[in-house]
Amino acid sequence: MSFPIPRPVSEGSKLAIVAPAGPFDEDAFQLGVNWLRLRYEVEHSEEIFSREGFLAGSDQRRLDELTSAVEDPSVDAILCARGGYGATRLLPGLDLPLITEANKLIVGFSDITALHSIWARAGVRSIHAPMVASLGGASDEIRNGWIQSLEQPDLPRHWALERINPEAPSATGTFLGGNLAVLGALNGTEYIPPVDDAILFIEDVGERPYRIDRMLTSLTQSGWFDRLNGVVIGAFTESDPGPDGVTLDDIFESYFSQAPFPVLRGLPAGHIDHNEALSFGSNASIINDTLLVNH
Repeated sequence: MSFPIPRPVSEGSKLAIVAPAGPFDEDAFQLGVNWLRLRYEVEHSEEIFSREGFLAGSDQRRLDELTSAVEDPSVDAILCARGGYGATRLLPGLDLPLITEANKLIVGFSDITALHSIWARAGVRSIHAPMVASLGGASDEIRNGWIQSLEQPDLPRHWALERINPEAPSATGTFLGGNLAVLGALNGTEYIPPVDDAILFIEDVGERPYRIDRMLTSLTQSGWFDRLNGVVIGAFTESDPGPDGVTLDDIFESYFSQAPFPVLRGLPAGHIDHNEALSFGSNASIINDTLLVNH
């Protein structure tokens, strides 16, 4: 079951940029802003360039900036400048009824998974996609897909991927997820996404296979995989085997080859240059080796 259609976005819409996590390269950010302004009205606070260690300013600054973008009736969607770390620190201060009422898309990935989770708990769609600091250097294909996801949230899409467990039946569910490490960090809190009957997308970067195993073990023991209808594995980069020789494929096979729900791998989304936009909160299906969204 998909979430309601979000507040419309079209050419000329007003987009607010926020920095809810880490600081960012200002030149790369400005390239992204320049490209966005060719199509949209774009605003951001000068305080977005704040830095406090590994954070883009204090928790209060970042929370106020995000809340203001949600509350502002003139803003049609919210874009994140960059990920990094820090979004999870804001979760206790976010107002779910306010997010539900505003019904605005938020766009980002990586650490922004924490906000995707809160948006899902509020029953509001979000987009797992490149952020402002990387849009300036993105390909035309990625940029066009980014615009389509923002402006046509119910656009049908499909990907032919690799099925890990071909004997499992087809499945349908709400498409949710994001960065596996962040999902693991949310595990055991009140901020986990609503995974019942969902199709869960996962990706990560810089995590050795044994660490991925640890995360999947935690989710397994917490009952996530008893509640899901399917799993889609995206890009797992910089995750070479250690001296033991165990690969990520070994880990995924050990967890999912006998799973009672369908599992696909190879979705081109995550910490890669070709990071395709994904519409979270949409209805998704896994049929044989194909992921269908909004069909």
